[in-house]
Amino acid sequence: MISFLNLNFFGMDYYIKANVETNCKDDFPSGLSFFFEQVGGFDEKSMVSQVEKILKIDLSTFQDYDFDGEENPNKHWKNINAFERTIDDLLLKIKGNPNYYKKVKFNPIDPPEYGFSSDKKEMETMKQKQREYEKSPMFGFPSDNEYLSSNRFTSDLNKLKNILKCYKKHGATKIKLSYY
Repeated sequence: MISFLNLNFFGMDYYIKANVETNCKDDFPSGLSFFFEQVGGFDEKSMVSQVEKILKIDLSTFQDYDFDGEENPNKHWKNINAFERTIDDLLLKIKGNPNYYKKVKFNPIDPPEYGFSSDKKEMETMKQKQREYEKSPMFGFPSDNEYLSSNRFTSDLNKLKNILKCYKKHGATKIKLSYY
């Protein structure tokens, strides 16, 4: 199982920025960052896609972000109220379907250890374990890090709402998500 404490070991994270300067604590919650990165799940098998289908909600606004080095830095600004409504809608749908996470499919097999070795036999063993893992019928589904079932997801959504409230208090009308 992926340790929740080490979710962002990949080195990439979501960031949030307001269109005005503030003194708000604006750390995009790391659990949400991991969730929206879709690490461990692919396409429609990712937690994000599964949650969208189960709760019948469009979360694509979280996939519209500025990637480090983009040529048009003004491209991804969103209306702060519309963004907040998406979060509110998601929280309402979760409240109305509190066991939604039980419908999310997870891969019961932890992915094999990744790494490199100068020992050819050891490298071949790692490659063989990966090939076997990829043959699993649940390949492409994420491991269950208990993010949804532990309510950390809703807690992080509320933290994000508090960031937005602080931004609005300082006059922000737009936000931008960045990923790098």
